[in-house]
Amino acid sequence: MDPVYRKTGKGREAIAQRAHGVVGRARSLLILVDGQRPQSGLLQLASGLGDVAQMLAQLETDGLITSRPAGALPTAPAPLMPQQAATAPAGPASLPQAKAYASRQLMQILGPTSEALCLRIEAARNSAEFIESIRRAYAVVAEVRGRTQAEAFGASIEANLPPA
Repeated sequence: MDPVYRKTGKGREAIAQRAHGVVGRARSLLILVDGQRPQSGLLQLASGLGDVAQMLAQLETDGLITSRPAGALPTAPAPLMPQQAATAPAGPASLPQAKAYASRQLMQILGPTSEALCLRIEAARNSAEFIESIRRAYAVVAEVRGRTQAEAFGASIEANLPPA
């Protein structure tokens, strides 16, 4: 069995709000959980993070992710935590959402080697610091994966920028 994991409302809240004590490598792994990639894909992609299977089990025990058998039809996404449902932005992404999105994109492009860049992005306290961290990430993506991949990364981030 090769289960597919997806974030629960609590898991999405943990990423967007830095809540529930999820930090470091567990946070990086949680960012990679997308509801499409099976456990084997996560094990391969996040191999540099440590014991990925154990971290996935802990994230599931903590209620941050849920699994379904590979090939099973996906269920509708879990709702946001009740206190977040009313305050979820309807328009452009908030800064925490933009940071989580950028980190997810970097993890998909660069894998575990992007951890330092993701931490820098997530540490941004305002839009100016966020943009500066994205510029650094863009340069690294261009250097490692090429200008075409960097431009695609930059365009996807621009499309999800929070209001200034």
